[in-house]
Amino acid sequence: MTHEDYMLIFGSNVYADQMYTVSYQDRDTGDRTPLFTLENSEDGLILTAEIRDKDSELIAKIDRNEFTQIKENFDVQGEIENEKGLTLTGKENGDVVFNARITEDGYVAVSGTFYAEGKKIFITDRKVEINDTPRQTINGVNVHDTIFIGNNNITITDDGLKF
Repeated sequence: MTHEDYMLIFGSNVYADQMYTVSYQDRDTGDRTPLFTLENSEDGLILTAEIRDKDSELIAKIDRNEFTQIKENFDVQGEIENEKGLTLTGKENGDVVFNARITEDGYVAVSGTFYAEGKKIFITDRKVEINDTPRQTINGVNVHDTIFIGNNNITITDDGLKF
């Protein structure tokens, strides 16, 4: 892979593909809520996301690495391919709501708290939690520190991750 072909480190596993779409699928309705999309392109890594609060209010909208909308009580700093990455924080308490960055090893790592279908989804490069409960299984199997190739649609469910 060239430098621009970043692999996603997510929930203690690595995913190798040109595009990643991470979404949450509700168990009861089957509805999918997109959380974020990352695309490796000739211009570098491109991020698209809508970040909502626990009341489903839009906090920030990122379209192709640009914040096109942001609530006034939040602040944005950095760029995705810079040292600390692209970070969204609350102005009042300084808490990081969302961060997307390139690690020292050249992986892309996304972390943050997302809300979808009334669920709190917490994501880091080492864990995935729904309502503070770990959901690290992949297709029902505990798999950690593994590389997956060709799995660009990563779906978080109440039972864990699935492809």
